[in-house]
Order: sequence, then C-alpha cells, then structure tokens
Amino acid sequence: MYEGSRAEESGDFLDELARFGETRTWEPGASVVTQGDVADCMYLIHEGELRAFVVGDGGRVVELNTLHPGELFGELMLSGEVRSATVQVTTRARLTRVTLAQAERVLAQRPELAFQMIQRLVQRVRTLTRTVGRLASVDVYGRLVGLFDALAVDDKGLRVVPGPLSQQRIAERVGASKAMVNRLLTDLAKGGYIEVSRDRIVLLAKLPSKW
Repeated sequence: MYEGSRAEESGDFLDELARFGETRTWEPGASVVTQGDVADCMYLIHEGELRAFVVGDGGRVVELNTLHPGELFGELMLSGEVRSATVQVTTRARLTRVTLAQAERVLAQRPELAFQMIQRLVQRVRTLTRTVGRLASVDVYGRLVGLFDALAVDDKGLRVVPGPLSQQRIAERVGASKAMVNRLLTDLAKGGYIEVSRDRIVLLAKLPSKW
C-alpha cells in the first residue's frame, strides 16, 4: 500500500510529531524516500510539492499521487515494511523527518492520537482503491479526462490545468505511454478542445465523453 495521507487542519498528531522531528529543505528532483528501501521514518510536508510513484516491470513508472503541505508520507514505517513507493520533490519543499522511535514515543504519550493515524490509513486505502479501479475499468482517454477534471481550476473565467505538467508526468498519472498521451493531446488541440503551453493546459470546451 502506498504511504501518504491527508492531515486534518487541526492535526494534533502532526503538531506533536513536528516537535520531535528534524526539519530541512529539499530541492526539486531529490528523492526523499525510494521504493524498496527500509522504512525507518516518516515525513511531514510544510511547504512545496512532491510526487509519489512506483516503478513496475520493465521500468514502467506509474504516478500515484501529488503531495502538498499539510500531508505526511512514510507512515508504513510503523509496520516495519520497506518503502512501497518513491517520493520525489517537484517544487522546493520543507519537510520534517520523524523517526520510528520518535513516532512511537508520541503514540505512547498520547495513545488517542493513534486513531488519527488509523483514519489517515483508511483514507489512503480508499484513494488507492479508486485509483486502481479507474486504471482497470477506464481506457486511457477516459483516465486523461478524469485527470484534467481533478486538476482543473478556474482562472479568470477559464478552466485551466496548471503546470508545468509534462507529457511524461501525464503518462505516469494515467498509466499510459508518452506517445499515446502526445497523440491524444495533439488530437484534442487540433479539435479545438484544449490549448497546450509549457505552463498550463486550457480547457476551451467540454471534452467529449469518448475519443
């Protein structure tokens, strides 16, 4: 199971953990944890953006999620497992590293906080179930439309997918090849549905249900 969960804004658990941990800044491109390594700590995100991905057979990369401030990852260290995914920095990030011993100390002192951890793990299972379900039941185009719907924001009356979001990143998010994503984006742009630039993708019209 991928490690990473959303914190409540009041986040007593995160507040307690941050008191014990070590905080530092990470630059874009750095891998904070790597799939297969021993899981001996977790991280709290204060600033920046990170991405979690797995590498499958043949080196194929599938991106699982994008992580933001107020979230944590690496909590599966509590089970003594190895890392289930790689988490890489995409924009300069400030993280607090908390060791297993430090987390266990917090839980021993505040056992009621264990329930918050369980809630986060349950939410992560639900998110992964939806992700796997989409990959199994929806074609590549359908997954691309779903990704755009999830990421799009309103910008001065336009629906925009903010970037930079490379074709490789999109391919990893929807579980497809870069060539397939390139073809779909090119066709949608030619059809007048989207406008692609380096910094964003503008959704000019409602995307067709099928392509």
